[in-house]
Amino acid sequence: MGLALTVALSGLLMMGCASPPRSTPSSTALTSTIPVADVVKLVYWEEEADDGDVVLDALAAEFIRAHPHITVERVHLSYEELLDRVAHGAAPDLVRCISECTGPLSASGRFQPADTLFDASFLAAFLPGALEAATLQGTVWGIPDNYGNSLLLIYNRNLVAEPSADTDAWIAQLRALTRADEDRWGLAYHLEEPYWLIPWVGGFGGWILDAAERPTLDSPAVAEALRFVRRLRHEDQVTPPRADYDVALDYFRQGRAACLIDGDWSLERLQESGVPFGVSALPHVSTTGLLPTPLATARHWFVARDGLAEPARRAAVIAFVEFMAGTRGQTRWLEWGRRLPSLTTVAASPAIASDPLLAGAMEQLRWSRGLPAAAAMRCVWRAMRPGLEAVMADRLEPEAAARAMQAAAETCLSQMADRP
Repeated sequence: MGLALTVALSGLLMMGCASPPRSTPSSTALTSTIPVADVVKLVYWEEEADDGDVVLDALAAEFIRAHPHITVERVHLSYEELLDRVAHGAAPDLVRCISECTGPLSASGRFQPADTLFDASFLAAFLPGALEAATLQGTVWGIPDNYGNSLLLIYNRNLVAEPSADTDAWIAQLRALTRADEDRWGLAYHLEEPYWLIPWVGGFGGWILDAAERPTLDSPAVAEALRFVRRLRHEDQVTPPRADYDVALDYFRQGRAACLIDGDWSLERLQESGVPFGVSALPHVSTTGLLPTPLATARHWFVARDGLAEPARRAAVIAFVEFMAGTRGQTRWLEWGRRLPSLTTVAASPAIASDPLLAGAMEQLRWSRGLPAAAAMRCVWRAMRPGLEAVMADRLEPEAAARAMQAAAETCLSQMADRP
């Protein structure tokens, strides 16, 4: 059972008080006018994993102060319980959920596409990748109030003054930092995890899905990405022979890896380790001139269809989402938990520019892509791992591995289609 928490002002505020002027986020003008005479109660579900309920409640209270004819009730659920309730036909006015909710919520038929509720100028204020993470077949389903979890380059400032900007110079730099006989390496990362391979697919000019959201793993870009990571391990030998996530992190925290490819989620733990480090975007690929494109995720607001025909409720829902995902809301998340924003204006704020770690993470995030919401991604993940493992073990050539990945993904999709 979720814990229902009601955020509202006192009853006196609800009894005939005139509504004060609306507080509009500077970068996202509200698209609706709420009839003041209509009292509206909004209910939303959320699965916020941290103690971010403090931020959610504070923001909702601020919204209510500007709109005393609206009350907002927050219900906390686990991710699984939230989706289970929707699958059984239930839905509140709004759901705030991670990007991965896009598929199940859109398939339920109980939610309204966001791009039919919010105007183009509002949507244009967000980083493209943040919207991409809640987009299916060209339809935007959710409005992001933060954006992050992107891989980036982390470097030990005692060993690296500044990472090289292109892969050729970067590899030369990593080789100079490697002492294999001392178990010291230029680079450590999760060698056999597809999440760490995908940025290089983008860097070589390809992607993992096509416009129809079908896997595109048998491509020159995937083969080149595989060849590149094999080169790092076997030819240039700048990484440990084997490294999973924890091993790679330990190498860096112990000062035995000059560079680490990890997510922005690890920055707080790394600060606690005492290692002086900096962050930057991954270097662009020398042969293509393109920057790698890590995956990133967000938390999105999804709007249920029920009640939207009622003008006051529709207007209240839109205004609430615009506030929670607007400048004020995203600034609060940045101040509270250093969560990176999805709005371009907040991304350019002094609070980020003045913080070297946030600035480096934000630079990478601008070039990241939203984790695709397509169901085909389940098959992509399943298909990529064996091929990557075989290439890193030097048992399979990159082109053959890319073909095997595609075949496995297509088999997986066929099996999914055959299931009732």
